[in-house]
Amino acid sequence: MKSRVRVLIVDDRPIFRAGVQGMLRDFPEIDIVGEAMTGRQAVERTRRLKPDVILMDLNMPEMGGIAATRAIKEENPERVVLALTVSEAEEDIVEMVAAGASGYVLKDVDPVSLARSIQDAHAGQFQLDDALTRRVIMRLGSTLKRSRRPLAEPLTERETQIVRMVVEGTSNKAIANRLGLGEGTIKSHLRNIYRKLQVRTRAEAAAHAVQLDI
Repeated sequence: MKSRVRVLIVDDRPIFRAGVQGMLRDFPEIDIVGEAMTGRQAVERTRRLKPDVILMDLNMPEMGGIAATRAIKEENPERVVLALTVSEAEEDIVEMVAAGASGYVLKDVDPVSLARSIQDAHAGQFQLDDALTRRVIMRLGSTLKRSRRPLAEPLTERETQIVRMVVEGTSNKAIANRLGLGEGTIKSHLRNIYRKLQVRTRAEAAAHAVQLDI
């Protein structure tokens, strides 16, 4: 039986958290394991509840979504953060992605699309409009290029294959299927890629790959 995706909802408005719960109630593949109303609570409850995906608002008291995302990803890079917000400002999107978010979904999303975004993000697919993804990657690349150091060691042929597919927006599962490998093996390769590129997130890896013409 396919395991359910464990989700933590983070927003400072109770009515919105209740609305998201209601939106996702009819999707048996998704399990809401908890809520948080501040960024600090999000970090603590992620540590305690171990959700697969965190739906993260940006503007909250005590600690905002960007800082909370950064703290969560530093503590446990395997956790997936998906921004769920009203802001369409490109600067907010770039900062959230740079902090480690796996995508950005606007709050006017319909239930089916939200459920699909959660599942796709959990599967390792970056969640942004294609045109916006390219702009975000290029902006991240420009920022990272100013501070990046030489690679500790070059990417292997297999790692190069994988990072090219990451740039295309291919999910871990799809990469595994195309290469005839297990998803665990793909995740292991990605960890090595991140280490060699000196990045922390999928989007940063894609940005460096674009800058380096990999």
